[in-house]
Amino acid sequence: MLKEALQKGAFVKHCPCSPGSVPCGYFNLNLQSGCPFDCSYCILQAYLEDKSQAVFFSNWAALERELHEFLAKNQEVRIGTGELSDSLAYEQIRPSAARVLELFQGFPEAVFEFKTKAVAIRALLEAKEVPANIVVSWSLNPAPLIRREERLTPSLARRLQALAAVQEKGFKIGIHFDPLILCTNWKKNYRELIRRLATVIRPECIAWWSLGALRFPPELKKHIFRHRESQLFWGELIEGQDKKYRYFTPLRLELFRFVRDEIRTRLSRHVPLYLCMEDQDTWKEIFPELPVDEKEINRYLYRSAMEKG
Repeated sequence: MLKEALQKGAFVKHCPCSPGSVPCGYFNLNLQSGCPFDCSYCILQAYLEDKSQAVFFSNWAALERELHEFLAKNQEVRIGTGELSDSLAYEQIRPSAARVLELFQGFPEAVFEFKTKAVAIRALLEAKEVPANIVVSWSLNPAPLIRREERLTPSLARRLQALAAVQEKGFKIGIHFDPLILCTNWKKNYRELIRRLATVIRPECIAWWSLGALRFPPELKKHIFRHRESQLFWGELIEGQDKKYRYFTPLRLELFRFVRDEIRTRLSRHVPLYLCMEDQDTWKEIFPELPVDEKEINRYLYRSAMEKG
């Protein structure tokens, strides 16, 4: 079901960060809400009354005015859709990517990110120009986890094919390993995923790559249980300081170290990696070379994106 509505609140919002976690300075741009995919871990199941009800905000003139005001006051901005919906999931039935590309050509100093699991990339491939400030990112997991935990989404093979095409067009690429999920043979599965990625993606095209371990609020548990084949409870989960269920710290660190080292070994030691929703101690353990400061992290990722290509 699709419907239009006016966005009565702000279009641009600071990405919400759990208490105690280190923010990365990202902003969300909410152009729509709802998602057709059925991922077991999706917070929208608890956040939206009906996740399958897609709502598209139609007051784009107000959006453009807000962006002008916001970007006049803020520098080195990283902003993207993908919080309340997948950026490209509805592209075939309600196209908006071409309009977004045109919009952000008018804001060349802001980095805009499409964040998706979808493969509806026609508007990107047909773009007459590839703006230097656009990043197209895919959320990825090993193929067995996609089949079990990310129902109704395109397969890993189709996502990688779309990624390769967009990269060939000239767009900068983002990768999101979020959530990383502990499951049977998790090391083998993530090693194979990174190996496959290494045959497709060029390190010099990577704007950024996030690592975020599975976490969810208590109210999501009842939604997860309806996914009968889910392995989300396979790892040892405890309630963290932010009241979200997370993997026990030693397990989380093992997960991050393993994935970090595989990426650096199989692609490049210079891939711009960062953590999502983790505290200072975890940052210092996994990325001791990076300053644990929101402005510095954002500057590092912003410059990484803008200097590519």
